[in-house]
Amino acid sequence: MLLIYIIAIVWIIRIICNLLTYTALWYVKEYRFDRMIIHLHTREGKNILFPRFRKPPFGPRALFVFTGSCIIVGGFVSMVTPSFLIRLLIVDLLSFPISAFMVFLSKIPIYLYHEYLIRKATNILRSHKKMLVIGITGSYGKTSTKEVLYTILSQKYRTLKTEASKNSPIAIAETVIQRLRPEHEVFVVEMGAYKRGEIERMCSIVRPEIGVVTAINAQHQDLFGSIETTMKAKYELIRGLSGKRVALFNADNEFTRTMSGWARKDGVSVRLYTTKKSAQSVQAEYRADQITSSERGLKFIYHFGKTSTQIVATLYGLHQASNVLAALAVAIESGMTLDEAARACRLIHPFDKTMTPIKGINRSLFIDDTFNNNPDAAKAAIDFLSTRKGKKFLVFQPMIELGSYAQESHREIGAYAGNTCDSIILTNANYNKSFMAGARSSNRQMKVAVMSSVDTAKYIESTVSSGDTVLFKGREAAKALRLSLK
Repeated sequence: MLLIYIIAIVWIIRIICNLLTYTALWYVKEYRFDRMIIHLHTREGKNILFPRFRKPPFGPRALFVFTGSCIIVGGFVSMVTPSFLIRLLIVDLLSFPISAFMVFLSKIPIYLYHEYLIRKATNILRSHKKMLVIGITGSYGKTSTKEVLYTILSQKYRTLKTEASKNSPIAIAETVIQRLRPEHEVFVVEMGAYKRGEIERMCSIVRPEIGVVTAINAQHQDLFGSIETTMKAKYELIRGLSGKRVALFNADNEFTRTMSGWARKDGVSVRLYTTKKSAQSVQAEYRADQITSSERGLKFIYHFGKTSTQIVATLYGLHQASNVLAALAVAIESGMTLDEAARACRLIHPFDKTMTPIKGINRSLFIDDTFNNNPDAAKAAIDFLSTRKGKKFLVFQPMIELGSYAQESHREIGAYAGNTCDSIILTNANYNKSFMAGARSSNRQMKVAVMSSVDTAKYIESTVSSGDTVLFKGREAAKALRLSLK
């Protein structure tokens, strides 16, 4: 009998831990069933009955999902029949569907509340004095471009921006309700999407006059289905422009170049920006060359028409030049002079968890790039790592929602990292075979392994020495970074 009690207690603890983990997963997936279904098809997701423990951030919705799940589980367990252990087995098997049911129940009141906030924010915007609204979208580079642009514009205008990577209609509404003031002259809005129609909704709320499309890649292909659908979803920003109707596109990305052609046909004033010398970018109005990146930051020569000037910003990685260039272009289109915008660039500093340098253990350098992960961002971060002396370590979260591009993208990034890194640690087993095959194709001697955050921190502590660099890439790598700094 004692053994049965012990088994029951351990089993109950397991169920509670799983419910906490499921709540955390729903939070990460933004309580979206489409994103959760994609997760369930990954190697980690297929192991849903034995998940890696996660602790959820307890906001109102997470608390509702977890508490409701516990009530349902507790109600079933307290039933008279069948036997107690059989009841535990049943609720164990049903704990994830139960959490999904609670997420479904939460959708109706959340939807109604969000619609109320969106309508309230829309009314506030309509009654606000004339204000320039700038929308920024793309598969990657949105947040960095927004932060750079905010820094530049704030030197001349009273500027408001959406916070962090909050780029949904409700995030915009909350920003307007909580932070918009009568004195604001410019509103910089980041716009993300997982399906068509979402950016169109955001445009109906804020009515942007200037739109920026940073780049398009395979990010979220499991949701969009194709690159063309992604392009059409992001192009909703351009279709939603009013007033000035100025659109800026990255000439270095083949998909945004195509979109610029759509915009010209729609009668939009199109501007291109480029960091490369190529046939496709010859007509770009805004150009950058002589780009260098070092421990002291980013430098390049900025060209606008017949005018050129040096730009200096405390950012790391050559890829940041494109984000700064886009922001400079928008600032000029917004009324700033080139000199004003260039001076403002000296105030730019690394953004939280985006190629942020940190003093590591044993006099090493840690690079915190845990904000997000996608194929182009991964390559850009690895490019910066390749410029460093000493041994190079990569702690990498496999990329998600790449659809049919997933296997090949991980193989490609594995090979890219294999040509630079001395050790590569994957934060989970998703697509690890493809990644490892790519890494080992470089024929270099290196360690490539899947490790827990705890084991990763121990490995770094025992291996990293003075002058080495450790790049932490992707959100799951953040925990290993925190443990490595203790």
